[in-house]
Amino acid sequence: MGKVFEVRWHGRGGQGIVTAAKLLAVAAFHEGFKGVQSIPWIGAERRGAQIEAYNRISNEPILLHSQVYQPDVVIVTDPSIILENNEAVIRGLKSGGLLLLNINNPNLLRFIQVPEGCSVYAVNATMICMDLNLEVAGLEILGVPMLGAFAKATGMISIRSLKEAFKESFTGTLFQKNFEAVERAFTSTNELPLKPDQYVSPIPPSRPVRIPEIHHWTDLPPVPVSTPSKGSIGKTGSWRTHRPVIDEEKCVKCLFCWMYCPEAAITVNSEGYPQIDYDYCKGCGVCSTECPKEAIRMIVEERWEAT
Repeated sequence: MGKVFEVRWHGRGGQGIVTAAKLLAVAAFHEGFKGVQSIPWIGAERRGAQIEAYNRISNEPILLHSQVYQPDVVIVTDPSIILENNEAVIRGLKSGGLLLLNINNPNLLRFIQVPEGCSVYAVNATMICMDLNLEVAGLEILGVPMLGAFAKATGMISIRSLKEAFKESFTGTLFQKNFEAVERAFTSTNELPLKPDQYVSPIPPSRPVRIPEIHHWTDLPPVPVSTPSKGSIGKTGSWRTHRPVIDEEKCVKCLFCWMYCPEAAITVNSEGYPQIDYDYCKGCGVCSTECPKEAIRMIVEERWEAT
């Protein structure tokens, strides 16, 4: 491979994509590539917020250090990102490139669009993580199984090299659980057949706007003042993988859930029972943890939708 191979990850804070990008770089080095990079782009470090990470892999040293604007592969750990803005996900994806998706709901397949000439591979990374209890603070570490999907779809990185990379970061049962997720994903990753209307014209890459020179503080634009409010960045319910459900027969109206909810997504109805606003609830599970009567269950979102 004479060129620089570029990868862009799309996920949410807490899903492990920054760590996964680091592991991919280490595995590429074990594979024999001389030039490897792992670059995070996380903005404000908020759990559940959209983040990106980038990899570059080459047979030669890499001199470029920046975000990836025209990737060969795009990896999406959270399928709700596709629903929110598919164009932002596939922007700059090269013709002949790959889109790797974590698909935990077959109904999402019809929303996928890629540039002409690209291929799509999918794996149910969410289910793999739930089966192995691979989560931290209620969020599945989806970046780990997506490494297995990358190895299967591209053929660039071997399972052996991924194993060596994981041995450098994990030991004991933690290593076994994480690497089993990789192996399961490698086995279950498959290419998706798309309909003709799911192929679109290439989306141009987005690049940062150059900031004009500032010689004095008076050259600065006015600073906007924001007012904190619920949903100031839009409805965040699509970030959720688990849904908190209140059992009113067990509830004693202590309102610990209302008190501890970090998103102010819980209100109180006229009878004094807590109510959850699912448009903004991110499914963090704090309410379930703090409930002294165990009146709040966390249910996998897909299983709830099936009922």
